[in-house]
Amino acid sequence: MTSSPDLAARRAVAQREIERHADRPLPGTWRLVRLDDLPAIAPTCDQDHRGRAPIHPGVDGLYDCCPQPWIRVGILTVADLLLALLNHPFAVPDPAPGAPEAVSDDPTGAWN
Repeated sequence: MTSSPDLAARRAVAQREIERHADRPLPGTWRLVRLDDLPAIAPTCDQDHRGRAPIHPGVDGLYDCCPQPWIRVGILTVADLLLALLNHPFAVPDPAPGAPEAVSDDPTGAWN
């Protein structure tokens, strides 16, 4: 069996595949929206939506300026998983200066 590509490579392949079906480049980040009263994901939109009405009543977070494709998922936890997989990970912040280090209660000291 061959080794599988890492997550970054899979993310790039998925993004290219979605762009191929959309026939255009898309923003690199995705967000949670509601489409026909079901959880969905959509590419981020760079427009200001304050004061604007969604495209129709069963939709939340989608406006006529928002790039497609809008992918209806239907299950919130699956939509959250897809967002975590498609979006680039954020850097893990360094611990605050002076913050105590994590300590284990393992009596052997193996995990301290």
